[in-house]
Amino acid sequence: MPIRLSPNCSTTPQFLMIALGLVAGTSIFISLVFWVMGAPWVLPFALVETLVLGAAFVFHARTRSDFDEVTCNERHLFVRQERGGRVKEHQFTRGLCRVYMTRSMRPLVRLDESGRHVDLGEWMLPQDRLSLCRQLTDVAALT
Repeated sequence: MPIRLSPNCSTTPQFLMIALGLVAGTSIFISLVFWVMGAPWVLPFALVETLVLGAAFVFHARTRSDFDEVTCNERHLFVRQERGGRVKEHQFTRGLCRVYMTRSMRPLVRLDESGRHVDLGEWMLPQDRLSLCRQLTDVAALT
């Protein structure tokens, strides 16, 4: 029973590319009109604006694929996390692993065993995190 947690993204990569193209194209077009009218400094600023906007879109695209995945077998819980293209894998022994909510302004679900821990649920609503904590507590217990 794999549990997969990922951020909620309501746009597709194709839509984001179209939006970037429209915004960048409009900005460059307007700056070219100003350049023709005798205001040459508008174009360099429009180009810088387009580059910064492109960098923001690339950053968003990298974080869009982030996820947490929890799987288990008879003896272990496996947590696989991807952040910005980097994958980390964690293994916890069922029965020895503690599952609880962290004490912070924005509590997360924590799996803890022998000083090693991993936090889950950063993209979830608080009530969904509580539900995930209960579900993982049941899974982590050897029954």
